[in-house]
Amino acid sequence: MKITFEDSGNYTVFRISDFDVKYEKILEMCFYEKDEDSYKKLFLKDTPNMNRIKDNYKSNAEKMFSQVGYFTPIPWEKALLEFAKKVDEKGIDWWLTGSCAACIRGIPLNPHDVDIMIDSKDANKIGELFVNYIVEPIIDTNGWLTKDFGVLFLHARIDIASDPQACLDDPEPVDCGPYAKEHLEVITWNGYEIKVPPLSLQLYVNKLRGRNDRVKLIENYMKEYD
Repeated sequence: MKITFEDSGNYTVFRISDFDVKYEKILEMCFYEKDEDSYKKLFLKDTPNMNRIKDNYKSNAEKMFSQVGYFTPIPWEKALLEFAKKVDEKGIDWWLTGSCAACIRGIPLNPHDVDIMIDSKDANKIGELFVNYIVEPIIDTNGWLTKDFGVLFLHARIDIASDPQACLDDPEPVDCGPYAKEHLEVITWNGYEIKVPPLSLQLYVNKLRGRNDRVKLIENYMKEYD
C-alpha cells in the first residue's frame, strides 16, 4: 500500500494507491473517494498539526485498514484502556458506543474499531491530548451525522465523534444518537466507569443491519441477566 500526500487548492489530499484489492471495500466503508486507480480523502491544508497528522497516517494507515478488514488482530481492549487512561481526570465528558460498548459488558462482538462520542466543546482538548495519534483530523462535518468527526490510531482505530444529530434517531433511536446520549448506563471495566448506551438500542441496530450472529449474542445475554 502506497501512501502519498499532495496539495490541491486549500486542501491536502491523503491518497492511497498500489493496494491489495481486498482493501477496496474497506476504503469505501471508511468514506474514501475512488480516483482512478487510487482512493483519496481531502482535509483543509491549514489544519493544525497537519504535518504531524500526515506522519501518523503514513506510519499507521495500512495497519489500521488491515484491522478494520479483520485481516489482522484488533487489540481494541488495549486501545480503549489507553484512551481511558489518557482522558482520566482531564475534564472530558465521553461515552462509548458501537460493538465495544457491548463487549465491555461481556458480549463478544469482535469490534474492528473503538467508537467514542464526546461533546464538541472538548474536541480541541482531544486534539491536543492525542496529537501524536491523530490519523484523520477532528473536524467540523458541516451538518453530517455528528458535529465533529476524526480518527485516532492508538493500538487500534478509534473514531471520535461529537454531538450526535437528531436525524440519527429517525425513525427509531440508535445506539449513537441523542436518545442514547440522554439514557446512558455506566459499566465498570478495568477500573474505569464507562458510559454506554442501553443494550436494547444495540440490539435494534444489529437487527437493522442484519447482523444475526450479534443479535443472538445480545439476546442471549439479555435473557441471562434479565
